[in-house]
Amino acid sequence: MENDKQEFKTQTVAYGWQLVIPENTIVMDNKQGNIAIEDASDNFRGGPLILLTVSANQATVESSGYFEQGISITLDKKIVITRREAVNMDEDN
Repeated sequence: MENDKQEFKTQTVAYGWQLVIPENTIVMDNKQGNIAIEDASDNFRGGPLILLTVSANQATVESSGYFEQGISITLDKKIVITRREAVNMDEDN
């Protein structure tokens, strides 16, 4: 694997929740607390979206894709998403 470390960014969404997501991620959200998260990397583009709903004191994962390694929701209103590593399919390996 060329780069085992994911780069992350933080984005604040409805009700003060913070998303900690991989750098190459697109977030679509509204003030009502509906959030769609899409991978924009070359390795995983086109996969299913992660759909979340948040309120003042609750976060729910409505659906998730199959490229996520994990989705964590913390008490301090953070949602952390980690993505699986890309598999290198070189013929030399």
